[in-house]
Amino acid sequence: MFRGYFAKDNPGLMFSRFPLLSFVLLSGTSLNAQETTDTSGNWTFGASGYYYVVPGEQNTLTFITTADRGRFHMEGRFNYEDRNTASLFGGYTLSWGNKLRLEATPMLGIAFGQTNGLVPAIEWTLSWRKLEYYAETEAVLDFTGEENWFLYTWGTLSIQAFRNFQTGFVYQRTRLYNSDYSIQKGCYAAYSFKSLTPGLYYFNPFTASGLLVVSLSVNF
Repeated sequence: MFRGYFAKDNPGLMFSRFPLLSFVLLSGTSLNAQETTDTSGNWTFGASGYYYVVPGEQNTLTFITTADRGRFHMEGRFNYEDRNTASLFGGYTLSWGNKLRLEATPMLGIAFGQTNGLVPAIEWTLSWRKLEYYAETEAVLDFTGEENWFLYTWGTLSIQAFRNFQTGFVYQRTRLYNSDYSIQKGCYAAYSFKSLTPGLYYFNPFTASGLLVVSLSVNF
């Protein structure tokens, strides 16, 4: 998932002047290589919940659901771009490499509710042995005007410390709540057993703006 708050640095102005550059800088780069994505016709599904324990504000529960068939990817979210806001996405997954592997899913979506807008997005993973970098980035083009456009991102750099256990660093930029930091950074740990993966994220550690995120994901 991805997060960030832009009120203090006027991101609408930055994004309106440099839309492509801003989106690429926050989402990463792609590589030219041969596709190796599985093209089987089986459906796979996933669901995740993230409970934000926010100091001084109302706690928030974010939901994400996914459905994949071959390279085709669909995704639905609630309380992700903003409170009381839902979003729907469709995308296409590509992959490159073997030992050093990149998977990227460009998507196009729409948000509706408290925030309404068009949402181009990308999710991608770069992995090598037990190391993995994952990032999600989206640009919310708010229908009310360019001054309310914003970029929103979530990323993790992790290592599989031992079987089924992953830990590392996490960062986010979000509009879901106010923060003293434009980019929030922290650490996380997650453990998988069977189809379930609980996780714990700690942002802005040892500061007055420190917050916890508790997650639970299931795949079937």
